[in-house]
Amino acid sequence: MNFIFGLIVLALTIIAVRVIWATLWQTFAVLTLVIRRVKLKMAQRNLKSVTPVALPCLPAQADWDMMAESVRYQIQRRNTGLDREANRLDAQLQAKLKTLEQIKVDIQIAKLEQELQKVRPVMVVQAPEAKKRKRTKASESVVSGENVSNVPHQVHQLRAALKGGAVKVDNANGIVRH
Repeated sequence: MNFIFGLIVLALTIIAVRVIWATLWQTFAVLTLVIRRVKLKMAQRNLKSVTPVALPCLPAQADWDMMAESVRYQIQRRNTGLDREANRLDAQLQAKLKTLEQIKVDIQIAKLEQELQKVRPVMVVQAPEAKKRKRTKASESVVSGENVSNVPHQVHQLRAALKGGAVKVDNANGIVRH
């Protein structure tokens, strides 16, 4: 039992030593890195105080007119770019406003159509009585029994339209009359 207890204590001691050693090694690595950075900063600070600052200067013969023209050109180019964007955005705004107006008009038309649909059933439209026509063989075959239809067959409407005859369309009930 003492032997097993001794092995456990030895294993724990070895693990503790390894943990302490790894911790000390990492601490040493961090300290060396910090010392390097501090030395580097001190060296840079010493170099800044020793070396004079050199200001950039223009060449002895500077063409001030050409520089002014160049600056003026750059400003105009920048402003025209802004103008183009402003014009583009203004055109988009105008298009959207027109679309909005069209939508409002469509809504108004829809409202008026709804009102018309409400009023239309109340009003009874008296359709003028159609003149009696002579019966032809085609119309007799279409007519069966006592149900007499005032609406001509679609074939007759098509023939009349193709001939270009006097075809009248009654808008009230959509009947084509000859």
